[in-house]
Amino acid sequence: MNQLRLLISSSFFDKCLDLRIRLFNILAMAGVTVSLISAIVAVVMGEKLQNTIVYLVFALLAAVLLVYASKSGKYQQCYLITILAVFFVGFPIFFFLNGGYYGATPYFFIFAMVFTVFMLEGKKAVIIALFEMLFYIGLCLYAYLTFDPGAYYSSRWLVMTDTVFGFVVVGLALSIVMLMQFRLYNEQQKRLDEQNHILERTSRAKTEFLSNTSHEMRTPLTVISVNIQTVAEMLQDTEEAVNDAQATELLLNAQEEIMRLTRMVGGMLTLSFLREKTDRQAVDFSTLLRSSADIFALHLKKQGNLLKTDIADGLEVFGNADLLAQVVANLLQNAAAYTKQGEITLQAEKTGHEILVRVEDTGSGISAELLPHVFERGVSTGGTGFGLYLCKTVVESYGGRIWIENLPGGGTLAAFILPTYEGQFGG
Repeated sequence: MNQLRLLISSSFFDKCLDLRIRLFNILAMAGVTVSLISAIVAVVMGEKLQNTIVYLVFALLAAVLLVYASKSGKYQQCYLITILAVFFVGFPIFFFLNGGYYGATPYFFIFAMVFTVFMLEGKKAVIIALFEMLFYIGLCLYAYLTFDPGAYYSSRWLVMTDTVFGFVVVGLALSIVMLMQFRLYNEQQKRLDEQNHILERTSRAKTEFLSNTSHEMRTPLTVISVNIQTVAEMLQDTEEAVNDAQATELLLNAQEEIMRLTRMVGGMLTLSFLREKTDRQAVDFSTLLRSSADIFALHLKKQGNLLKTDIADGLEVFGNADLLAQVVANLLQNAAAYTKQGEITLQAEKTGHEILVRVEDTGSGISAELLPHVFERGVSTGGTGFGLYLCKTVVESYGGRIWIENLPGGGTLAAFILPTYEGQFGG
């Protein structure tokens, strides 16, 4: 007996099986059980022989579908056969054999609609369930016009017993379905929580690794860069500067590459911490933009570029000031990389519930081939490949959007929009 129970459990109710498969197996087993019980009751109550035969035929059909689906794995096909053969053929037959809407069959109509929604997916499930509802309503209307239940139910006792029988069977079946649904949901939620915990620990370990690696790399890179710059200046001050021009150039090239590597490390560090930064708060965006402009003004002037600003007062956003400053810095650096002896303009204004920031330059623009990909990670417009990707990540994480386009008269426009601060609370 125990072996039979284990065989049935592993074949039809194993936890590895999809929920719909287990529900179908319950439906099929319930169909076999109910049909056999109905056949026995029909014999005991002295009903017509055709009633007993119909019940046995549907018991056999349910058993065949159960075994066939389990052996072949063609459950979708069996779902449709069940709907067509049982719900649209079997239930109407039971309906008229058992007193129409005076009997228990309407309870099974509910059973059919619920299982149709469970077994099928999307629009198909909704359409077929609605069609079933209309079909069953039509059966009741037809029975009302043409059917005399008195010939089948000569006493109130028979009406009551049949109703209780249908209520108990359908109620138990639907209760089991809901119980399995909630059990499966709880199991999946538990596994999801465990996986999220593992992912969180992995992410934290990754962040710590990147942080430690970046910090460890920054110091020697800075020292090397400073030393190369010092040696280059010493060579330029010597009497043999002309002869050492090639050496000086090599040192300066080395310094440029080291500084590029330093910026890459900084970008990696910022990206690694981006998801961890939950200390969002109201930021005086006007002040932040002006401070960023002041910091870059001298640097841009040395390159022969003029920085102009037009920043509205009272701009506030909700976010992390360090990350927002990094976004502005990256856009200004990107503009400077394409502009020589020109102008760079930083503008910011409030439009409705958003703040629009524009960085325009009069430079050479970005090639048409590169422009659609500038926000992709690792795609470089002359820098490290992290800058614009970081800008997009930060802006979109705050519910904004960012874009870059070439201007008709030459130059580039980089712009982004952020929601205004409206009383949000930090995390």
